[in-house]
Amino acid sequence: MTMHKDEDFQYKTLKIVLGEIEAVRMKRQREYTELSHPLLKRFTQQELNDEACPTYKNLLVGRSRRVPDRQTMIHIAEYLECTSDERNDLLLAADYLPIHYELEGRSLELALEQAQQIMSNLPFPAMIVTHTLDIKGLNEPFRHLFDIPSDSFMNGKLNKVDFHFNSDFSIRPRSTFDAESFEEWESHAIYGIQAFKRYNMFSRYDNWYKKLIDRFQKYDDLNKYWSMQPKDSSNEVEHSKIILARMGAMADLAPIRYKQIHLSVSSHMYPGIEVYLPIDEPGRRVFEYLGCPAECQNNAFNK
Repeated sequence: MTMHKDEDFQYKTLKIVLGEIEAVRMKRQREYTELSHPLLKRFTQQELNDEACPTYKNLLVGRSRRVPDRQTMIHIAEYLECTSDERNDLLLAADYLPIHYELEGRSLELALEQAQQIMSNLPFPAMIVTHTLDIKGLNEPFRHLFDIPSDSFMNGKLNKVDFHFNSDFSIRPRSTFDAESFEEWESHAIYGIQAFKRYNMFSRYDNWYKKLIDRFQKYDDLNKYWSMQPKDSSNEVEHSKIILARMGAMADLAPIRYKQIHLSVSSHMYPGIEVYLPIDEPGRRVFEYLGCPAECQNNAFNK
């Protein structure tokens, strides 16, 4: 009796799952009725069977009644180019846990407030960043180190990509002043782009992701580096960066080396705080001028 109930429940679940899949599949077909898909996808049942779920046709005609496993459901969602909401609807229909990478609503607000509080107590240059690379705050040491104008947040749309690629900010020219520094800047750019793509792999069909990519199109260098892979596969965190900085209000610019670390304020990676630490003697003198006492720098490196 129990076995029949379990089979009946599984069959009902399968019908719901197939209904959800078919609804998204036909939606994609309608979206490409009058234009060609870049990869020539046709979003047919046979194509879905061939590309994502080898048992799909059998499930449709009743030869199999086994709900696809969670990974197969994710493959189906990828094939159907699902948004995060569509993918999670498919997973929930199959009684699987949805994928939630980011905080939302009040939880996000609280995390940002906590990040702001933590950053306000840091003597090091730091900024608060979300998974979309939007900058939600920065402290005075950061502003002075990278010479960020005080009105940079006027439009409320400041992004890490702008800092890295927009030559109107001093970060780029001061980080590419000779062949060696340009090579390091380029390597950092490529690594950052690929890290962003990996982290948001399941969000690339979401509207926010598409809008962000459209916004990035104005930077030719970003388009050039978009599909490049880092030459060095080691951890980017271990690599130092170089920039021209001042050791006083009237001092000339001089090269210093620093490294960047990420501090999470919750169980999620973002929002997080990007913190900058000096790693050579000129850098330590600059950071001390910015208000970071030598003992703070020593404590940071001794931990």
